[in-house]
Amino acid sequence: MASFRKIWFWVFFGLLFCDVVAQVPELTKKTNGVLCLAGYGKNVAVLAENTGVAKEHWQCVDYNSGLWLINQPGISDDVLLARLRRSRMVLASQMLHQISRRSNPNDPLIAKQNYLNTIKMPEVWNKGTGGLNTKGDTLVMAIIDDGMDTIHPDLYPNMWFNRNEIPLNGIDDDGNGYVDDYRGWNGGDQNNKTFTTQSLSAHGTGIAGVIAAKGNNALGISGINWNLKILPVLCYTLNGVDSDLGVIRSMIYVLRMKQLYMATNGAKGAMIVALNTSVGIDRVFAADEPIWCALYDSLGNAGIMSSLATSNNNVDIGTAGDIPSLCPSNYTVVVSNTTWDDMRIGSGFSTTHVDMAAPGQKVYTCDLATNGGANGPYREHSGTSFAAPQVGAAAALVQSLACDSFWSLHQRMPDSAARLVRNWVMKGTDALAVLTDKCATGGRLNTLKIWQQMSNWCNTVQPGFSTKATRFNEALVWPNPIHTGDGLNIRSSEKFTDYVIYSPSGRVYQSGRITEQVKLGSNFSAGLYFVALTAQDRSVFYAKFQVD
Repeated sequence: MASFRKIWFWVFFGLLFCDVVAQVPELTKKTNGVLCLAGYGKNVAVLAENTGVAKEHWQCVDYNSGLWLINQPGISDDVLLARLRRSRMVLASQMLHQISRRSNPNDPLIAKQNYLNTIKMPEVWNKGTGGLNTKGDTLVMAIIDDGMDTIHPDLYPNMWFNRNEIPLNGIDDDGNGYVDDYRGWNGGDQNNKTFTTQSLSAHGTGIAGVIAAKGNNALGISGINWNLKILPVLCYTLNGVDSDLGVIRSMIYVLRMKQLYMATNGAKGAMIVALNTSVGIDRVFAADEPIWCALYDSLGNAGIMSSLATSNNNVDIGTAGDIPSLCPSNYTVVVSNTTWDDMRIGSGFSTTHVDMAAPGQKVYTCDLATNGGANGPYREHSGTSFAAPQVGAAAALVQSLACDSFWSLHQRMPDSAARLVRNWVMKGTDALAVLTDKCATGGRLNTLKIWQQMSNWCNTVQPGFSTKATRFNEALVWPNPIHTGDGLNIRSSEKFTDYVIYSPSGRVYQSGRITEQVKLGSNFSAGLYFVALTAQDRSVFYAKFQVD
């Protein structure tokens, strides 16, 4: 652990003390070669002289954290890695590895969201449904994956937007070092595109649905959090090899956004409380990925707990190897796979390196909006990829329900708060015989038990603590049904600024600014529609109406 802590020190403080992050041009070569961490502010000429690798072979990945990619024609990566590791100026170095999504092939639809009952979500929803904390912060969960369908009707209401960034103006408006990151970031290609052809598998979209598909909106499914904001960070490239470099860049983006939020007292950045990583590398060990692994400690120090999907191979990962499962950190929870009725599904196991399981088999969640069939844009996904986000989402939900004392701790010592959340999560399981020798807890996720751990802690440090169930925002619209071309009247206790009208399949029919009445255009055919109304405080209300 000592070497990882040293790397974490440089990664965290190198990021913390830079006011503006340099926007590094996109690498022109494929992501093979050797990645090294040289520390903040190192001069490439000095590094070249010290390592014996000519400076023209060094490509800057991220200057402020001292990350470099080295390709030297005629020299194997093994030789290059050995040369770098002999240098005292290089804190860590590693080869690049190809990453993969951690899902299994889909099975035919049998049942919808049975896993929510298994992990006791209805009982927790009686306590609250997520979104804001007691300080009024909008809580965010980041997803490092293949992007997200930004027009999905069940995800759009809970999408995170960088309100300090003007979309598509080519300017880094908020000064965070990332141009036009209005809806997240693409760490694979270093741009603002969080939905590309890499996203067409719907892997990241499905994970987003598990975490925070809008709940109680008379549409589709419900995520674990009804109101939590989702921040997509795409780690795959359009051209070249999908490697750990994209993941590392993505993790750095998440870290910087949380640091920026804390440094500006919420004026910029994002209040990220959890991160999900459902990508990985089979048969690789922590010593092979020192930079990736060290970043989990950096994220934890900023108050972010990470849920990690272990391998879908039925192997002892301590012997076979797996990243990120083997990354040593006090801020991660490694998750394997079960069915909704508590049968173990073959996936990575270890009583040392795998922490718990969750029902990730046949998880009914979001599909691409363009893939809507008889049931709309939804389908089943399977794999540890869809077990891990349940754990991270539960961690985010209980934080939204936590007491003022917890958030005071988070403000003063965010690393302690993240470890506390992990402790609640680790105690939030139901023991299963099939998991006795397969994970550290021997149990499957139980969100009610996590809430109970949080409640017990809060009642201890803040006597009299209680939580109140949040209510779904509703608005009244009339006349209902309505005819095309007529005015739709809206009544609620809130004053609305914007609206979006869409069909059950997710197609947007009309949007704009409003006062009290919306006049329907001529493009509406007979059928059911939904309207999302944004209030002045950015909260969103929903209503449905019929067009004759």
